[in-house]
Amino acid sequence: MRKGLKRLNLGLALGALLVSLAGCATSPSAPGSPERFEQGREAYMAGDYSRAFELLLREAEEGNPDAQYTVGYMYYEGQGVQQDEQAALRWIQMAASNGSSRAIQALGQMAGIGARIGSGTPPDTENAD
Repeated sequence: MRKGLKRLNLGLALGALLVSLAGCATSPSAPGSPERFEQGREAYMAGDYSRAFELLLREAEEGNPDAQYTVGYMYYEGQGVQQDEQAALRWIQMAASNGSSRAIQALGQMAGIGARIGSGTPPDTENAD
């Protein structure tokens, strides 16, 4: 029961964070180099994840929220970098705090997954009548 309450509190805290971040979802032009970001995006789309990670990490470090989200996703999936869920979460949270609507949505999905796991109800039977 205590674990369920902790997860519920975490879900509520995440929900409050998401509501507060939703107002920041429209960001002005992203910092960094638009050319480098585009090169990173093209490398990613071509499947050259190592090159994409190298370019996008530089953009993420300079504060580009789209690059921050993508770097987080790449850490989560292990694309061009060793898989690291903690690093993924840090980058996605940073992107959300910088106004990335995709990152805000991803955090909401992550919170939903945590809530289902904490409920003790198997996900495939959760909505059964």
